[in-house]
Amino acid sequence: MSDGDKHYHDYFGTTSTVLEHNHDYKGCTSYAIPYGTSHIHYYSGYTSIAKNHKHYINGYTGPAIRTKDGHVHKMDGRTSYDKDHYHNYSNCTSKQIYN
Repeated sequence: MSDGDKHYHDYFGTTSTVLEHNHDYKGCTSYAIPYGTSHIHYYSGYTSIAKNHKHYINGYTGPAIRTKDGHVHKMDGRTSYDKDHYHNYSNCTSKQIYN
């Protein structure tokens, strides 16, 4: 992995709207996991509560996407299936954060 020291990323976003509501989510990723010539990160957490329920999200980011200030990662997927529905989400992480 060419990104030097251990690092992680913050993330936040809003899910798609389903059944007239959506959810916010935020958290931070795991430290970098080597992946080919790049690296990825694991993430997991819960959405905000809306209409008396919340959803679980988890997954792995895509490989690093270079920016002028470092890099970010794409993250997208589906929430858990709760209250007879799920939501899609898609965003990029913050730039890397070093300890």
